[in-house]
Order: sequence, then structure tokens, then C-alpha cells
Amino acid sequence: MKTIDGYIDEASEVTIPIISHLRVLIHKASPEITENIKWNSPSFELDGKIICSIMAFKKHVNFMFSHGKQFRDNPNLLVNIGEKFNMKGIKQITKISDLPDDKILIKYIQEAVRFSKGY
Repeated sequence: MKTIDGYIDEASEVTIPIISHLRVLIHKASPEITENIKWNSPSFELDGKIICSIMAFKKHVNFMFSHGKQFRDNPNLLVNIGEKFNMKGIKQITKISDLPDDKILIKYIQEAVRFSKGY
């Protein structure tokens, strides 16, 4: 089975720093989150429920929250990911500076954990 370390090893030079940065933030926000590969991409889970996912392409990364449409998204950083899904995220990340401040991302990840736990 592929690991996230293996996924990072196979990523492009452009996306490796972004994936690695997001991974650190996810575990900082919630150390209880576990890692998995689902749909050939890094998946971060709690009690078997996907909290967020990372999809790396050649020149950019998408970072998605499974229940993002239920978030209080202030200051409107997240975009819809598919009409039929509950997911929202940040698309077309080409460098770490494209991301919101770490504190904001940590808050979003922690909110995703709360949704996963049902409160």
C-alpha cells in the first residue's frame, strides 16, 4: 500500500513543499488524525472518517475538506468542489504563500474535526 511519504516522493518539485506544509499543519491542528491513501491521494482521517484530503497535480495542489460546505467560512476562502459533494476547499495552490495564514488553516482543520465528531 502506498504511503503519504511515498506520495510526496513522487510529487513534483513545485508541490512537495505545499503537501509537506499542509501535512504538518493537519497534525498540529489535531494530533489524533491518522493518514491514509484514498483515491490515490493523501487522506487525513479521524475514526475512519475523512477530515481533509490533498490532491497534487504537476503544477498545483488542491486541499479539500469533506464537510466544507457546512463550515462557517469567514473570510470566504473555500470554494465548492463538485456540486454533488459536501466538499469545499482551496484550489490551484502553486506555492505555500497562496495558502491562508497557518492559524486560519488550523482553525478550519479543527472545525472539520468537530464536524467529524458530530458537534
